[in-house]
Amino acid sequence: MRIDSGNRDVPIRGVSVDIIQVTRIPTMILHEARHKANLILDEERASPTIRYELPPGISDITVVVAAALLDDRGKHPRSVRENPNTFLFESTNYDLLRALLDQTPEPDKPTLLEVLVARIRDPRSFRHKPGAVLGAGQWSRCTSELPLVAEFLVRSGNKELLFNALSKAAPTPGLTLLLVQLEEMIALNFTVFNERDYDQLPRAISNIAPTVEKLREQRRPTATLQANTVYHVLDEVPMLCGSVVEECRKARYFYVKGSLLPGMNLEVNQDKGRVGSFLDKLGFSQLLIQSLEEAERLYRKDSTPFDLKSSIGHLRSFLEQLHLQACVLAHKKHGGNLAAKWGEALVDLRNRGILTVKEEQFAAQFYGLMSDAAVHPLVAEREYARLMRNMSIEYGLLLLTKLDKLGLN
Repeated sequence: MRIDSGNRDVPIRGVSVDIIQVTRIPTMILHEARHKANLILDEERASPTIRYELPPGISDITVVVAAALLDDRGKHPRSVRENPNTFLFESTNYDLLRALLDQTPEPDKPTLLEVLVARIRDPRSFRHKPGAVLGAGQWSRCTSELPLVAEFLVRSGNKELLFNALSKAAPTPGLTLLLVQLEEMIALNFTVFNERDYDQLPRAISNIAPTVEKLREQRRPTATLQANTVYHVLDEVPMLCGSVVEECRKARYFYVKGSLLPGMNLEVNQDKGRVGSFLDKLGFSQLLIQSLEEAERLYRKDSTPFDLKSSIGHLRSFLEQLHLQACVLAHKKHGGNLAAKWGEALVDLRNRGILTVKEEQFAAQFYGLMSDAAVHPLVAEREYARLMRNMSIEYGLLLLTKLDKLGLN
């Protein structure tokens, strides 16, 4: 396998994927970025792309459990899934917004994010499907870009923007669908919010109440369509707000449970989500992100020893490529030689001051330990696989946090 670095091919060892293209991401002027963001959001309003799906290769038992979880979508509150890794969030338009943000110069990113936040305040941020006039309780026949906006702000590390926008949210079916998406997010991937977020989110939700009360004091429109698509919030939005708050309580309980019972590792699961967010934010390849997801898929409760051995192999490739691609980021910003091998990557990151001497030594020893576990034994025991998984996540978070603070993306 080789990396195309522009002028020369660089051989890479121990990678389970075919080709990783490393190219300089072009920057985009602000008005063009805003125009494209609005086009993406308008398309999401017309044809939503967000969904939660099961990863490939799961057991039949997991499929049955997952089906039961999805069946409770009509219930309020939803049942919060204690294992947040069962479902994966996917959205084509999310990926487009992510790419757009990456190509926007750093000083212009807050302005671009405001394009998304403004949709929450916009009373036109929904679309009712053609057909008979909507009746009360039929908001599910509407579509909106606001669920995507909520997912993007949360997963891109801009939760405060979402929390602050809720007090100014327009009372429409778009707001209803946003709250339904928050229910889904917490129910299936509750570790996208941390414990502090679960203290802030209920307070942010409470700011919606004054908006509903002001609407209640206004004269109801005579037009049936306007009355039914807007004034449904008088009953449904308060109910959904209470549902989200109850799910926040349950999620806080899971964090407490994870901190008190051995083997739960909820903090590690949360940090895994942060690793994924950093990889996305800093522009690492999707194949690298997928390799970590594949390692996680193989490390499941009903894994065989052979699955665990394969999981360690993917973690080893992830660790190696994490450093090599970090060197590419440093090379694009500061120049110099581009590391082509694992050992060269460690030296390069240490020479650039990204890793300390002790951190370099730790990474080298950890890689050696992982290589021994992945290559020599016939199978891997769960305790060994757990150690490799947890250390890979926490060390990866350390390195990615450093890269982010140095502005390498």
